Amino acid sequence: MKEPRSLLDVAPVMPLISVRNPADAASVARALSRAGLPLVQVDLGSAASLDAIACISADAPEVVVGAGNITDVDQPALARAAGAEFLVATTGAAPLRAAMCDTELPHLPGATTALEAVELLGDGYTDMVLFPAAAAGGLRHLRALAAFAPGARFCPAGGISPAQLSGYLAAPNVGCVTADWLAPADAVRRRDWDRIRRLADVAVKLSTPTVTAVRAL
Repeated sequence: MKEPRSLLDVAPVMPLISVRNPADAASVARALSRAGLPLVQVDLGSAASLDAIACISADAPEVVVGAGNITDVDQPALARAAGAEFLVATTGAAPLRAAMCDTELPHLPGATTALEAVELLGDGYTDMVLFPAAAAGGLRHLRALAAFAPGARFCPAGGISPAQLSGYLAAPNVGCVTADWLAPADAVRRRDWDRIRRLADVAVKLSTPTVTAVRAL
């Protein structure tokens, strides 16, 4: 992939999908991409995740596919071998950061507390995932992070509903938001790709006011 200035600057919403049948993964990814969301994370918590990444890489090359919810040091190399073009972790532990760096792929480590965010800043990261965003305190917690780690920008993930999307994107230290509700299991099971595209359309529209305001600055 052509690496952007930051993964946080590609699109305001970064989908996170999980599929049981890897053969469905490319169709899901294409539906999201057609709505204007070019980056798609595949949740590595699924047994079929690596095969799903491989299917998207082979059958939907227009989509930039990544591995999401990385928690283990073995996962970054496996994800790259499957075809992942970027990595997103839920923690920022030093061994996991090193494993992601070894792949030479664009990646985002995870942080929950201000202390963890400051540690990542000290290691040279300015962009990171806030996980779990809702359970950590949501927008109130982001305001606290802005005070204690002013150099950090976040991709909040975990527990964020469609109704909360615009509020998170309006926070000055948020670059994009992970959405895990764009490919519901029943829609994937029924192969209702149009429903998935419509949900992605909603996400794009909800984020548009924030994007327009930023571009106007």
